[in-house]
Amino acid sequence: MKGFRNNLLFFFMIGALIFIVIGCGSQEETESTSGSNNNDTADEEKVETGKDSEAEEDSNNDAEAENQETYTLKMASPSNPEDTMVQAFFHFEEMVEEESDGRIEVEVQHSGQLGGQSDYIDGLQLGSIQAAEITTSVLSSLDDRMLIFDMPYLSESMEHQREVIQSGLGDELSNVMEEEENIKIVGWLQRSARNVYSSAGPIETPGDFEGLDIRVMESPVMTNTMELLGANPTPIAADERYMALQTGVVDAAENSIALVLTEKEYEVTDYVSMTQHFMTPNTIAMDQNFFESLPEDLQEIITNAGEEAGKFAYEEEQRQVDEAVSELEEVGMEVNFIKDKSSFKEAVQPIYDEYEEEIGKEYFDYFDNN
Repeated sequence: MKGFRNNLLFFFMIGALIFIVIGCGSQEETESTSGSNNNDTADEEKVETGKDSEAEEDSNNDAEAENQETYTLKMASPSNPEDTMVQAFFHFEEMVEEESDGRIEVEVQHSGQLGGQSDYIDGLQLGSIQAAEITTSVLSSLDDRMLIFDMPYLSESMEHQREVIQSGLGDELSNVMEEEENIKIVGWLQRSARNVYSSAGPIETPGDFEGLDIRVMESPVMTNTMELLGANPTPIAADERYMALQTGVVDAAENSIALVLTEKEYEVTDYVSMTQHFMTPNTIAMDQNFFESLPEDLQEIITNAGEEAGKFAYEEEQRQVDEAVSELEEVGMEVNFIKDKSSFKEAVQPIYDEYEEEIGKEYFDYFDNN
């Protein structure tokens, strides 16, 4: 009996011990599970908070982008899309739209859709267009100092002219336009030397100009230069030049030979004579009020794009000129070169005496010193 009680007590103690061990294990598992659940909840809260933060940041960025003002920049040119100047405008357009992330939308209106260059001056000053291709010859109607580029045989080459513009003359004339006419020059687009093309015959000596009815730009220097050579100059807008040649209003015109090709004026003339008498650059002229209305970062984009467009035009014009002679000959034009131009330079020398005081000797010095 005593042995039975001892055995019963032994099994009771073993059972109690097992119960205690199982109970402790369950509590640890419960605490572990509870801790794990708590950690998971905290992690989930962190993830959700992070997502909320990112969403809020994206929302703020979207709101900021929506609140940024956008601008439309309408650019006018009398030239065809194949021309160097319009190609430079397209280059400008691409750079501005890309760098501004679409905050500036550029519209290039080429082929004289908005009239001629004199019309563009009015458009800039009235604010109906924001930028335009305007040659310095046309800008000279606003200030005589722009006439410096119309002086015959003053620029020895495109490279020489570029050095002169970059030596400070470009900035000085740009400041003149800004201060007195509210027009900002944001880019200088160079043309190659101008040559005579005609249906009346080739030019080989200054005497061949005698009695020639020739279209010139709206520049008193150009008009007077042709008169010194014995020609009958008629100022005609660029967008009316083809028709004037076609209808016989004039017998000849003068321009870069690359432009003769791109404007298809070989269809209404037969001869190109490489007189290389003028070298007149174009500009990207901009409404100063529009430029100043832009935030500073967009102003910088415009300025940089104008400079790059100038580099592009310089290289593209040279490429087109290199190809133009052979291409004009292929379409039937007769091209003649003039090796010695000293007699031409002598014939127009009086124009220097006439305009040196009016333009300012310091502007001639830019060419002499570079």
